[in-house]
Amino acid sequence: MRTSTVRGTLALAVLLSFFLASASRGARGSEAYALVGGRVITVSGSVLGNATVVLRDGLIEAVGSGIRPPADARVVDVAGLTLTPGIIDGFGGIGLPATPARPSGDASAAPGPVGRPLAPQAFVLDRVRAADALKARDNGVTTALVVPREGVLPGRSVLLNLSGDHPEGMAILQPAALHLHMATVAAKYPGSLMGTVAYARQALLDAAHYRESWAAYEKAPRGRKRPRYDSSLAAWQDVLAGRQLLVVTANRENDIRRALALADEFKLKLAIAGAMQAQAVADIVKARRVPLLVSVNFDPPRPMTFGGEEEDKERRDIEEAEKNPAALHRAGIAFALVSGHAPDFLAGVRKAIERGLPREAALRSVTLSAAEALGVSDRLGSLETGKIANVVAWSGEPLTKDARPKMVFVDGELFEPDEKPSPAPSPVSSPSPSPSPAPLPIPSPGPSPGVRR
Repeated sequence: MRTSTVRGTLALAVLLSFFLASASRGARGSEAYALVGGRVITVSGSVLGNATVVLRDGLIEAVGSGIRPPADARVVDVAGLTLTPGIIDGFGGIGLPATPARPSGDASAAPGPVGRPLAPQAFVLDRVRAADALKARDNGVTTALVVPREGVLPGRSVLLNLSGDHPEGMAILQPAALHLHMATVAAKYPGSLMGTVAYARQALLDAAHYRESWAAYEKAPRGRKRPRYDSSLAAWQDVLAGRQLLVVTANRENDIRRALALADEFKLKLAIAGAMQAQAVADIVKARRVPLLVSVNFDPPRPMTFGGEEEDKERRDIEEAEKNPAALHRAGIAFALVSGHAPDFLAGVRKAIERGLPREAALRSVTLSAAEALGVSDRLGSLETGKIANVVAWSGEPLTKDARPKMVFVDGELFEPDEKPSPAPSPVSSPSPSPSPAPLPIPSPGPSPGVRR
């Protein structure tokens, strides 16, 4: 009898401690912040001076001038800082292990995920290292679409919000999209880009037949042989049904046209990543409103050349890619700028600005336009009431070389990046000297919110 009583008491103590720990975690997660006195670039609306942003329960509660901080909020003086939505890297390798070196004989040939170049059934989430992913917050990145650069069918990406200790807890969309790289496989099929297109087309045809076989079996299983489950064909089903995005990595004009033709044939929801020659098909892309994830990895690793025409062509390709974002903007085409696995995402964005992309457009391309391209603009990408509380407080004008994220909020949780020395110049090429950028226009500041400490 006494033993039973002791066991019951221990069980009650364990439950009580669990309840108290959960309550403590909930209290921390529900902390409210009032960011007072800063310049606020909402992206979706006007730029506000001397404004307040209130964050609560991981969401944006209020944005504007003249807002009185709630009595229970932790008041943070952000005078002299500029607040923007968190930066979104809409296509990159944040949190993934280092990529194996590419074969020296072919710039488009690459090994696949963990040695499997054709693995549509793979989940990228399984490879993400949380500690590595969280490092991106130091640069103001709060959200990232993660996909391997290697392979032809590298699997299904995940969209992460960079808060928490485990990748599963960071996932906003899992899976986010199925991916097809316009690349080749070394020493086997598909060994050419035409072969890659043929392989993808056959995979879609096989997946459609697979869907029909299962539908017929489920409708009348008696007397029918059960279809064999195939994980690689099952992975295509949401794409075929139009429920999931197919992201095709296509840098060159011809590859973009091939991606569009594939989407037309199978009536797919398509986004194009890379898109370094998208300006060459600007009219088509604009008319069809295809989401573009434009890479700033302007000079990715290439096979060694020995001067002459090949080297000149590479130089022209780099210059064309750097001017591509500005050309798309002039054509009135919405697009996201993405790292494309570049080692320094924001350096690439600055290069696009140097090559003619307005800074306001660049900021939109890494916030709201990125959220729109990925189908999450209802919860991310701008500073609006009800959206996820991803906010960056910058010292200096955002996206300039001297700007630093002083505070980063992800899901309403505050992170303060470590102070770092000024970054080295972009490895893409030496930037040309340019005058100090003027800040984005600010309307006359409203009255002080009159914060009481």
